[in-house]
Amino acid sequence: MSPRRRISRSRRGGFDVRLPPDERALLAALPGQLEGVLDGLGDGSSTPPEALRRLFPVAYARDGEAEAAYSALVRQELLEHRREALAVLAQTAATSHLDDEEAAAWLGALNDLRLVLGTALEVSEEPPEIAPDDPRYGDWVCYSYLSFIQGELVDALDGSLPPPTPGADDEVPDDPWGELPGGLRWDGTMRPGQP
Repeated sequence: MSPRRRISRSRRGGFDVRLPPDERALLAALPGQLEGVLDGLGDGSSTPPEALRRLFPVAYARDGEAEAAYSALVRQELLEHRREALAVLAQTAATSHLDDEEAAAWLGALNDLRLVLGTALEVSEEPPEIAPDDPRYGDWVCYSYLSFIQGELVDALDGSLPPPTPGADDEVPDDPWGELPGGLRWDGTMRPGQP
């Protein structure tokens, strides 16, 4: 018998949330911690700290002027969107039902929390074995929990998507981006071993 899902699509619309009190308390507390870091960015014009680099990826790695213009254009909007999602997660952590908009906000907030924590932990494809006496053990447990809850929510959302249209992707090439010129990677930087 499989364990009961903690987040599932509800027959009445939206999503049912079945979490124990300690998990709800964690989900209510974590957004405030990230919010404090985001507040350190002020109006969004300053360079984000290393811990936030995954939330604000560089659009123009080789052009500082273009990157500054891009950041000025979109950074404040990104900050507000992230803050709103974090607020929804904190405010609805105790609820037993989410509507579609709240579920979307949860997904965004959980992803942001995971990205920041994962960056701080230097998460890679092969997570290390962490002993319970390691000072970062709690952070790894938190990261794993956030990954689990995000997966539950993605599975619940996936169940609400319409089935794929047969043949819709028949003409999509194996590599839609093709080979970039001059040995560049997708982010515009040189591939290792290139001059």
